[in-house]
Amino acid sequence: MLRAIGIYIRQVLAALVFLLAIVVGLYLYQHNRSELSRIPILLELTDAYAKGWDALGGLSGASVYEFYQSTAISGEEPSPGSLPGGAGRGELLIRTGWAADSVRANLARKGFSARKLQQAQRFLDYVDEYKGQALNDMYRSKVPASIKLAQGILESGAGQSSLAKSTRNHFGIKARPGPAAREKIARREYNRLSDEEFLFTAPAVGAFNAWDDHPYDRFEVYNSVADSYARHSQLLTRPCTPGHTGCYQWIWQAFPVSREEHDISAAARQYHHRTGKAADSFFPGRSKLPYYAACAAGLKMAGYATSPTYHQKLAYLIETYELWRFDMALIKAMGEGG
Repeated sequence: MLRAIGIYIRQVLAALVFLLAIVVGLYLYQHNRSELSRIPILLELTDAYAKGWDALGGLSGASVYEFYQSTAISGEEPSPGSLPGGAGRGELLIRTGWAADSVRANLARKGFSARKLQQAQRFLDYVDEYKGQALNDMYRSKVPASIKLAQGILESGAGQSSLAKSTRNHFGIKARPGPAAREKIARREYNRLSDEEFLFTAPAVGAFNAWDDHPYDRFEVYNSVADSYARHSQLLTRPCTPGHTGCYQWIWQAFPVSREEHDISAAARQYHHRTGKAADSFFPGRSKLPYYAACAAGLKMAGYATSPTYHQKLAYLIETYELWRFDMALIKAMGEGG
């Protein structure tokens, strides 16, 4: 009799645990969905990128390989434009095929409300203003312009956050506490901290106090947004050991611009000790992803941001606003330019 009761109790407990797991899963799903729905984005990965690749005539394997092996030429700058060539003028002019009005019209056709289109316009304005800088940095660092623009939009509120306006820091890069600051933080003497006690890396010129994860957080300050973009590239390409938090250099070689989808399984296993996430949980049910979604997942694996949906926000921004066009256009222009 006692044995039967024990079995019954274990069955009831197992059922309760199962139900609790379902409730927690539904809560997290709804919470994450709500977080994503606050941004004017389409919540899906589509084949639009592949169609765009085919429409442009694709990129040869040699062009992609040469792009990732190339180094920037001193004095040469890429510039978005409608004319080919640029040889002899110190510029690499690029046909991006991207137009804000065209993207906006496409979003209206997909059902964006007037309010959502108004929000989207801020993102389009940001892309229009900083696309040249993103291309310039991709040319030099190999970090896709699409990733830089999407991160810039998220981290700076499309350039409109108070932090971005005060510091020209568009990527949320923090200054590090120096020895004196670390001692005060350990004693929770936050009100005794000063900006001068925090360390920053050139081209940053100072530190600025703004609450992020902690009241003592300081962010790097730059003289220009261009310096912020350059510092971001520096952060994403510094030598490091894959598998460690804060190591991003490996991502750009692991998931290069490509029509074929990339399998993120190996990277997910390498970072599983940190994330606890399987490869097919970054984008539910998919372990093979377009290059920009794979890069976004890589950033999340390596701990770039604390938001549980950060990687999805990046990928969906790139999808929604067709930012992949810039990556393809730069590589194509470089290949044609020899």
